[in-house]
Amino acid sequence: MPLRASPAPASVASTPARRRYVVAGGVVGAGDGTAIGFVLHGARIERLLHVGDAIAPDDGVLDFRPHTLAPGTIDVHTHGGAGCSFSAGPEDDTRQICRYRASTGTTGLLATITGTWDELMAALPKLRRLAEQPVDGAALLGIHVEGPFVNPVRKGAISPETMRLPSVDDLRRLHDAAGGAIKMMTVAPELPGAFPVIERMVTLGIVPSVGHSDASYEQVIDAVTSGVRKSTHTYNAMRPLLHRDPGTVGGILADDRVFAELIADGVHVHAGAMKVLLNAKGVRRTVLVTDGVRYAGLPEGIYERPGRGRLRIGNGVAITDDGTIAGSVSPLNRNLCLLRDELGVPLEDLFTMAAAVPADLLELATKGGLTPGADADFAAYDAGLTCLATFVAGQQVYRAP
Repeated sequence: MPLRASPAPASVASTPARRRYVVAGGVVGAGDGTAIGFVLHGARIERLLHVGDAIAPDDGVLDFRPHTLAPGTIDVHTHGGAGCSFSAGPEDDTRQICRYRASTGTTGLLATITGTWDELMAALPKLRRLAEQPVDGAALLGIHVEGPFVNPVRKGAISPETMRLPSVDDLRRLHDAAGGAIKMMTVAPELPGAFPVIERMVTLGIVPSVGHSDASYEQVIDAVTSGVRKSTHTYNAMRPLLHRDPGTVGGILADDRVFAELIADGVHVHAGAMKVLLNAKGVRRTVLVTDGVRYAGLPEGIYERPGRGRLRIGNGVAITDDGTIAGSVSPLNRNLCLLRDELGVPLEDLFTMAAAVPADLLELATKGGLTPGADADFAAYDAGLTCLATFVAGQQVYRAP
């Protein structure tokens, strides 16, 4: 398809919303792999383009050839970035996180929060307000509350003082404070009172996710039957798989109903264990996440956490003074590159796990793919999966320097 030089600017953010643009590049996530671009009309993808297809003479052109166009990734577990946290700070901090995440190819996310009860109750209304408006970066699709109904035996880097036994009344209070914006909650199903809470989450439209859990294999299977749909950072902060005690991990890997989160940063989970998970779950039941913390996007080094000790940032992770992994600083596009280069996962499968599967999990029918009628949420990548540009609802929100 010959493309003429375009008078259109590199960003379409200031152009009329109704104008059409031809977006050219190798397309991932659009079927049989033969598309060489697509037509962007407003906030949607109008049609795919193949060799020989005609284009209108007045269409603008955004030519990313020879680079790759892929669906915008959707990160359902990210705590922050660029020095900011979703759990605390002003609204501008949340906007800064969303801008940073857009620079890695992410077009939608769940703001993931932990903290004391008072901290949760303060963060939820703020995030609810921002979920209802554009943030000039990755779209805030809702909230993931990691806790407080989790098990201190598998605390990971979460403070045990923030944890409490599951309570339907406490769930209602959280839901009301968030105005219905909570889309996911991590819960330990072995705790007393967990099953009524899980069942209530389902009726409220919240995805229950097993994590920070010491549940047995049998408890996991029972929890899935009651409504648990996914796991939180599989392998990490949960009872491991042993041959006579399959544990939480065994239940997650064995039950085909469960979606499994995976932090593929090369540190949280060994490459061999990642391969086991992918073989057990398949790409349609694996959700790639960052578990990214506020230090993502900052230079490597040692950072003080007021009242909580120090963190060492390096090699894609944050490590506490006692050696506990306290979250990842590896962006999702880096994780995709690691999976491709170390495990040989094809690009189509990578973006299935990072875009299509989380969209399905959140029941976002128009997101997660580059198909006619889909939301125009996409990113352009070079051969090393460095993000070159990111678009949300047809508007450019990031362009590489």
